[in-house]
Amino acid sequence: MARNYGTAKLKNHISNNAPGTLGAMGKLFDVSAEDFNKALQGDQTVITRIADMARLSDTAQANLPKALEAYRSIIETTGDVNQAYAELVQLTQKHGTQTLKAINASKTGEQRFKNEMTEIQAEHVNATTAEATRHAQRSSLIQIAGATADLMALAKYEADLIKASNKVPEAQDTADRAYETAVTNALWTNGSEAKTDRIPKPNYSRTAGISRVGQWFRNFMGI
Repeated sequence: MARNYGTAKLKNHISNNAPGTLGAMGKLFDVSAEDFNKALQGDQTVITRIADMARLSDTAQANLPKALEAYRSIIETTGDVNQAYAELVQLTQKHGTQTLKAINASKTGEQRFKNEMTEIQAEHVNATTAEATRHAQRSSLIQIAGATADLMALAKYEADLIKASNKVPEAQDTADRAYETAVTNALWTNGSEAKTDRIPKPNYSRTAGISRVGQWFRNFMGI
């Protein structure tokens, strides 16, 4: 309880001369000039509250440097980490599309390269087959030209052979008929003097896409 000092007073010259500042003190720091005066007069309730604030202040003062340093580290590190993430996002956005375009371009180029290699190989096989067929046909005609002087038979045989080469499934049958026609024509022209044994019989076939025309020529020449 408050003690009784009668009419005794301690003269306060400041409160009347700086009331605004003392009022701001209460608002800013939660301590007032009135409580200060009560504490001076021994008001236990006010003294208890002020003492508790003072002890809290001592504890806060002791922990303040470390707490401040910890918060400073947390705040600065959080800012740095988020700045780093932001840079990673920007780098990914900047170079991600470039990288994906490069990958897709490489895949497209790879597929085009494989296709072109396949096409070149197919062209080579076709060209080789066509040349083999042409050579066999030409060699056949040369042999027939040397075997008989019958130009009509030669022309007929040449036409039939070309026709045979254009119809692969029926090539052998057509070639056989052309051979028989050539022999018959030679007989009609020269009779018993016709040297039909000099007219080679062609063996025309195609297996796995490779022309075998002209095999008869190699057999006839013994090579």
